[in-house]
Amino acid sequence: MENDRKTLDFDLDVANFRADKNRKQVQALEVLDSGLIKFLLYGGALGGGKSYFLRWYLMRRLIKLFEKYKIRDLAVMLACEDYPALKDRQLVKLFKEFPRWLGQHIANHKIYGNCFLVEPEYGSGALCFRNLDDPSKYMSSEWAAIAVDELTKNKYKTFDDLRMRLRFKGIPDIECQFIGGTNPGGIGHGWVKQLWMTKQFPPEWYDGPIDYRKQFAYVPSLADDNPYLDPGYWQMLNTLPAPLRKAFRYGDWSTFIGQAFPEITKVAHEYKPTPDNLFPQGAWIGMTFDWGFGKPFSLGWWHTDADGRLYRAAEWYGWSGTADEGLRLPDSAIAEGIKKREEAWGISNLVTMRKAGPDCFQKKPDYKGGGQGRSTAEIFRDLGIILTPGDPSRKLKIRQFRERLRIQDDRLPMMLINADCENFWRTVPDLIVDENNIEDVDTKGEDHVYDELAHVCMARPLSSVKPIVVIRRPPKDASEVADLERQRIWEEINQANEQNLEPY
Repeated sequence: MENDRKTLDFDLDVANFRADKNRKQVQALEVLDSGLIKFLLYGGALGGGKSYFLRWYLMRRLIKLFEKYKIRDLAVMLACEDYPALKDRQLVKLFKEFPRWLGQHIANHKIYGNCFLVEPEYGSGALCFRNLDDPSKYMSSEWAAIAVDELTKNKYKTFDDLRMRLRFKGIPDIECQFIGGTNPGGIGHGWVKQLWMTKQFPPEWYDGPIDYRKQFAYVPSLADDNPYLDPGYWQMLNTLPAPLRKAFRYGDWSTFIGQAFPEITKVAHEYKPTPDNLFPQGAWIGMTFDWGFGKPFSLGWWHTDADGRLYRAAEWYGWSGTADEGLRLPDSAIAEGIKKREEAWGISNLVTMRKAGPDCFQKKPDYKGGGQGRSTAEIFRDLGIILTPGDPSRKLKIRQFRERLRIQDDRLPMMLINADCENFWRTVPDLIVDENNIEDVDTKGEDHVYDELAHVCMARPLSSVKPIVVIRRPPKDASEVADLERQRIWEEINQANEQNLEPY
């Protein structure tokens, strides 16, 4: 057996990386072996062999790095978003796939924890299994390579935390690789798409001695590339609705499972105004605002036509260029930025509505002297911008927004978005539904433009949206009846006070 092993080709005979079996896996190997790529995204659709590729590539990487640099006890990480996913996608496969002569799985190694420890003749490296429920716990660790299964299940911050751990003594930086395998969808869909597909990088990736943009590569892998799939799997894919079939079978990143607003398309909802007709003469003009400091703020300017259709004519998104990271501008700077933009557009005295979220009307801590400081609305007011509270009802606003997106009889929806509103098109189509509440978006996503634009939907509602019906149960006992009566009386008193009436 010993002599037989020495004649084995690892790629062909052990990992089964064969072009006639899965050509995209072989293509991914070629990209990673080029020495030019540090960050690889592999997959993009169901059934492309992503999980298999990740575990076998990391095993291959341990052996290759040992052969090249003669460094023992290398460690690489294979991670999933939580332990159940790690167990189902990876751990249960080890016993069937990894031959005993390669090493052994140890559930609780005193140094590496849950790992597959490679035999000494192959370098004594460790393929370590981790879950990403709290990636900050790996802050002091070092890894020769990191692979994440279903990368879009994670936030951009998780990617930041992991890539800062990509280092190992004696291994060049570019050879400490990061590999993500994933399908479209999930809270990380937007930032993964931004880096590997649309190639929109914040300055920190290229404003320095190394331009890391050149070190990113994407190798798409579809179910068609995997000859091991059962015919029943194909039947399942083909029975999916057309939008999901596009995502899961063909790797279409514009449509995916869990997408909150799959109806948004540039064909139906985009328009391109001329610069001199950004805000048509005589049209109603409004502004909406979602506050942010560490997170991005979002501003949108709107006008309507004679049919009540809303046009998102312009936006200002306060982000650093990194997904979901704000500019940290003080309120006064934001207000001055609003004034400058409206002066340039010639609408300074034409904006008749300025809606903002409830956080703009709350007192903020006074960091200089303690106690409470002025609210955002008060600072804006002193600079000549009067904000009014928007309706925060999450259930109603998502219904109003969806109704605006719906194609009408004249083939036009009741909301159109300027093609130049880049951050609407970058973030809103990629929002996903809250797993626990289908009547809301997942707030862990980059939802600031959505929260901002919802104010105009609520301020100018469409009557075709059905009101929410609240079904009340009967009071349980006399004391609850008394409590409800007291509540009703106080509500009437408060309403009378608001209308300057004398309560009875």
